[in-house]
Amino acid sequence: MTPRETRLLVAGDESFRSEVGRALSNLWPVVQAQAVADAAQALLASRPDAALLDLRAGTDGISICRRIKGAAATRMTPVLAFTSEDETASVAALDAGADHLVPWPPRAQELRARVRSVLRGRAATERLEDATQVIFALANAVEAKDAYTEGHTERVGALADEVGRLAGLADDAREALRQGGVLHDIGKIGIPNEIINKAGILTTKERVVMNKHPLIGERICEPLKTLRHLLPIIRWHHEKLDGSGYPDGIKGSAFPVPPQILQLSDIYDAITTDRPYHRARTRQGAIEFLHSEAKKGWRDPELVKLVGIAAESLGLGRTRDEEIPPPPAPVGQWRTE
Repeated sequence: MTPRETRLLVAGDESFRSEVGRALSNLWPVVQAQAVADAAQALLASRPDAALLDLRAGTDGISICRRIKGAAATRMTPVLAFTSEDETASVAALDAGADHLVPWPPRAQELRARVRSVLRGRAATERLEDATQVIFALANAVEAKDAYTEGHTERVGALADEVGRLAGLADDAREALRQGGVLHDIGKIGIPNEIINKAGILTTKERVVMNKHPLIGERICEPLKTLRHLLPIIRWHHEKLDGSGYPDGIKGSAFPVPPQILQLSDIYDAITTDRPYHRARTRQGAIEFLHSEAKKGWRDPELVKLVGIAAESLGLGRTRDEEIPPPPAPVGQWRTE
């Protein structure tokens, strides 16, 4: 496949477009918008690699810049904003999301250097996005290894997000929970299928292998800066409040709330859906199970209550015992990985 040609969007009045175009058009194809007000629509239509906006006109240009940076489809497009020497205008442009400020009139050589720098940054960002997509594809491959877990990560992410909302977590923490729902078990890609799908309890040796999956997952995701905020969720989603969990045995206040929420959501979905090593519990049975673990000092009882509220509001889990076949293994052998 031939790489797409790099394109620049230049938005402003005729004199602005002419001045900027002379400096750049010999190096890159330039798409023109006859006014800054047309820039947002032009971005969607032409998908340029960078936008050069004339913000000297004042508030209209600032509002358009804010629209560009606030829309999911265009927020990653670098914006070079041309401003007057007024400090207030420069601050307003930066507040609106402009990536670079360029003084007017531009010096051609300096402008070309700025554009090259922006395009290098854009290329690096795209490579990082591609790598992140590979990681998420790996996580989906883990889920695809086992038909019993189909939809598990999506349900865990949705439940954790709702519990996070009920717990008053900030939007960025809730987004981490949604992403953590997908990636928390990515380390299982390094665990043999015969261990993952074994009915009943694991042997001591098998348990040692299984308990490595949080660390494997952390190692997979750690190289990507875009995923580093998820590392505590991935590493600690099998810890317990009393310190008896794995891999680090953290306890009490050292066990952050987001990994606790992800863990409870993971366990809830695991025991309310059929697995090779157990049949599903009802919604009420699952919450009772989690409360029993809270009484052992493993889980936070207040978070368990929120899981019950969230699961009911999302309609997750069966509500009648007769809908559920008997388990293939004794209840004492049920696992919650």
